[in-house]
Amino acid sequence: MPRYFKVLCTMLFLMALLVGKGISQVPACTPAQAERADTEIDRLHAWDDLYKWYKAYQHCDDGVLAEGYSEAVARVLVDHWSTLPRLAQLGRKSADFRKFVLLHVDATLDTNDIEKIRANAQTKCPAGLRSLCRDLRSEAVAALKQ
Repeated sequence: MPRYFKVLCTMLFLMALLVGKGISQVPACTPAQAERADTEIDRLHAWDDLYKWYKAYQHCDDGVLAEGYSEAVARVLVDHWSTLPRLAQLGRKSADFRKFVLLHVDATLDTNDIEKIRANAQTKCPAGLRSLCRDLRSEAVAALKQ
């Protein structure tokens, strides 16, 4: 066997181990956790609430729970736009939380809510939050196209 083939095989094996190890570390969402996460979605009215939910149940972000989380994100963005600086603070604390929020500005939301998020991000962006507003606007535009 040529040397480069052995090196390639070894590299592929090591990459498979690393990927497999990363996947195995993601906990499964148990039925009890899914039930608690679902119950708590209705109580998510502020960024701190959403952050606590994310920390506890991010591994349960699928199906109906994902749609509920998207609705909670939309409600805070639409009904409490003035709290966007708090989202920015939490997003600096956890880039994964920021990504999580952005992913939930999606096509499952009411079109009027998506349009309001897009418009607010474009015209009512608080000082110093241009990057966050740009990303929110991009997600809203993508959701409107779906």
